[in-house]
Formats: sequence, C-alpha cells, structure tokens
Amino acid sequence: MLQRTLLPALLVVGLTTAAVSDPFRPSIKDQIALGKRGAEQVRKEGKVMPENAPLSIEVRRIGEKLVAQIPAKERKDKPFEYSFSVIDDKDVNAFAMPGGPIFVYKGLLDKLGSEDAVAGVLGHEIIHVRNQHWASAYADNTKRRLGIAVVLMLFNASDMMFDVASVSDELLFGLPYSRRHESESDKYGYDLMAAAGYNPAGMVDVFNVLAKQGKAAAEFLSTHPDAGKRGEAVAKRLKEDKREFPPLRPR
Repeated sequence: MLQRTLLPALLVVGLTTAAVSDPFRPSIKDQIALGKRGAEQVRKEGKVMPENAPLSIEVRRIGEKLVAQIPAKERKDKPFEYSFSVIDDKDVNAFAMPGGPIFVYKGLLDKLGSEDAVAGVLGHEIIHVRNQHWASAYADNTKRRLGIAVVLMLFNASDMMFDVASVSDELLFGLPYSRRHESESDKYGYDLMAAAGYNPAGMVDVFNVLAKQGKAAAEFLSTHPDAGKRGEAVAKRLKEDKREFPPLRPR
C-alpha cells in the first residue's frame, strides 16, 4: 500500500480551482488506454459472457441507448469508447473502467426486474466515465502522496508526462470514488436514463436491492454505503419531478 501525505483540504481545492488544467489528471487518450488494459485483464480473469448471450445483448442495447443521449459534439470532443459486458458471477455489483468499459455482474442483473433498473445501473456507471471520476481520483491520490511542496512545483512546470504503464493494477481497479463522485453519478445518471425514455423509479429499485445486500454489495457502494438513503434521495427527486414517465418495463 502506498504511503499518503495528507494535504489540507483547502489547499487541494485551491490548487484544483486555480489551475487551468490539472496536470495530474490523465488525458482522455490515456484513460481510454487504461480502460482497454483493465478490460482485457477482466476478460482474462473473469467469466465474461459472450457478446451474443441474451444478457449481453440486453445490457449492450440499454447501454447504447443511454450513450446516444450524450450530445454528439461532446462524444466527438471526448471520444470515450463505451462498452457493456456481463460477468457470469453471483456478485451483486457493477463497475466502470476509465475510458468506457462497463461491466455488470449477473448476480445484480438477476435481482433487477425491469429494464429501467438496468438503465439505472448503467446510467450511474456511464457518468463515472463521462465525468472522468477515475482520472480525478487518480490526480487527487497523486497529490496526497507527493505533498504540497512538490505539487506546487509541478503545477508551475511547463509539462508533465503521464505514463499509462506506470499505473498499478491496485490503482486501476481499487481506487475508490469520492462520495461527491457517487452522488454526481446518481444525479446525472437519473438525467441520462430519463432522457432515454426510462423511468427513474428503476434507479430507486436498484438501491432497494443493494440496501438488502448490506456488506455484500461491493464497489457500487464502496465509498457511499448507505444505499437506503441514496434510494430515498432519488425517490424524493422523482416525486418532485413534474414530468410523466412511462411505466416500468418488465425484463
């Protein structure tokens, strides 16, 4: 485990907001390369279902419908390579790799009764990719390890080289998102699934499922474990939403 030198929170915020761009955050190109590397490893080590399996087809169809809601200009400027795969395992979980690959466990899908719930999971994970949450977490982690003096020096440097090969598997797979990132993914995942014509009540159902799992729900809840409160927040927003949504679509 890497040793971390903690920075005062205000200094970290100040550095982040003062810089035009964060030299510690991997580029979109690097994020895509890392995602491909991670996805390849998952496929080697995990029981990823074939692309023509019914569950794979279903998840890919819903995922691509959500991605289609992202404005074309944004997709051109930030060409993340989204992909959607199913891991044949009983774990109740889902996760996104930087750059676009998204994996959902069969154990979670087996507990979801509607397409809207699947869209709730995928919408949440798409936002992690779209808003570059892993890259931001990596940058924050690097700053904490380096310490304030080195961070200040490097922020004034003319160039910083990021090496994809230097990123350990521990960081690629185990770097947790912040609670802010999780809340952001809930919020904008809601918007994405609504734009695609899904009922956000499906996202409420996802959190109800995860709340029943307790500690068994892994990465999806790793940094914000109170699924019940997250579900309540989404339900409250849905109640206040004046739009009419279609009924939940049974799978």
